[in-house]
Amino acid sequence: MNKPFKSVGLDNGVTVDFFSEGNRYFGDFHRVKIVAIATIPLVVESLPANLQEAVAACPRSVKYEKTLERMGVTTDNVETVIQTLIDDFIQTVGCYLVKKSFVEGLLRKNRDVKPQRNRFSL
Repeated sequence: MNKPFKSVGLDNGVTVDFFSEGNRYFGDFHRVKIVAIATIPLVVESLPANLQEAVAACPRSVKYEKTLERMGVTTDNVETVIQTLIDDFIQTVGCYLVKKSFVEGLLRKNRDVKPQRNRFSL
């Protein structure tokens, strides 16, 4: 993946990087595709004992990934749509990313899911 075109730091040390993967697919129409990757610091000691064991050998952060996409965007509107997608993501998902319980819930939910289906990586 290329370098992020935008990074947003949230209040609790979480950083959200935005990567552009869109393209022009026909005439004046574009597919706006942005991959948002949030890097969430992981404090192992603050997790319940059963989750501490699961992440003990892992790095000290969890990555959460979400794809934001809009089809049929005209060239004149690409920048506006990109900014709207980012603003909407920060407004709706950002409030969850800053909660201390988010990482614990994410780990609990995905602990038994096969690696190729996980939406996060340690």
